[in-house]
Formats: sequence, C-alpha cells, structure tokens
Amino acid sequence: MTFFVFGDEDVVLGFKFIGISGLIIESKEDALLEFEKITKGEYGEIGVLIITERIALMLEDIIMDWQLKGEYPLIVEVPDMEGHIEGKKSMLESIRKAIGLSV
Repeated sequence: MTFFVFGDEDVVLGFKFIGISGLIIESKEDALLEFEKITKGEYGEIGVLIITERIALMLEDIIMDWQLKGEYPLIVEVPDMEGHIEGKKSMLESIRKAIGLSV
C-alpha cells in the first residue's frame, strides 16, 4: 500500500526521511487542488493519505464526504510540528457524529 503526505515543510521532510513522498501545502487553494488530484489518481495509486490537522481543517467538509464514501485513499490526520490543535475533534469523532453513533 502506498502512503503520501500533505503537510508543512517540516512534516513533509520528516516523512521523506522514512521513504514517504508528499507535498508541501501552503494554502486552502493548494489543498483543494492537490486533494482533487490525489483522489483522481493523478499521483498513482495512493492507499493512505497522511494529512496534518491544520490542512485537514481547510478541507474539513470535503474530507468528511470522502471518508463516508469509504474509498481509497484512506485519510489519516496527524498533528504538525506545532502539536495537536486544542478542541479539534478526531475524524472518528466526526464520523460518529455524522452517522448518529454515540458511545
């Protein structure tokens, strides 16, 4: 399974050291354009897209819709070098809310 990362320069460089390619995303416009390319397969067959929480906030509704479709790439959110965003719900919490599941 192929991994790919969207993040700031530090995150992308860190993942590159372990052999995972990625793109530095600097704006919402970049994020939208590159997410569309990834989901259309323009970067090859990506199984898991690792995306920082800050970039995920830029694409929150789009990512939620994608996750609910259950298609590849799977999306995994990670904190960036500044750490976890206070009060940010995890993708799992958002999905549970969307489908009405409370545990």
